[in-house]
Amino acid sequence: MLETTTLYQSKFVEILFDEKNSVIVDKFLSSTYSMIEHQFKEEMHIFVEMCQKHQPQRELVHLLDMQFIITPEVQDWMNEEIFPTYEKMIKRMAFLMPTEYITSLSVDQTMQEEVGRKFIQRYFDNEAKAVDWLLQPIVV
Repeated sequence: MLETTTLYQSKFVEILFDEKNSVIVDKFLSSTYSMIEHQFKEEMHIFVEMCQKHQPQRELVHLLDMQFIITPEVQDWMNEEIFPTYEKMIKRMAFLMPTEYITSLSVDQTMQEEVGRKFIQRYFDNEAKAVDWLLQPIVV
């Protein structure tokens, strides 16, 4: 299990960090049902700042409660503006998401873009399994 401290919290997102295991957690909250595109982008910029400050090697993207739909335009923006800023530090990404939910499709589409494919990634619907996989040794 992760031992995290809260780095940031807003109406939409919690960003947690487990320093011992070098894991940053980006947890989207159910209030994202009212999130609009510019708010999502602001939250992603804050996440990047936290990554730059703490230099994690692993990321748990907690999407079980996420209601915001990542449009194709936002997917492109993520690949152009967000992923390149932390692709050299994050080695492994675990996505925790409902198995049959529309955001699953949009997240998967985002991660299949050119930059998104540079991360070692897996999708889970069980947090314990996601954390177990995430904490496996990183082989470069």
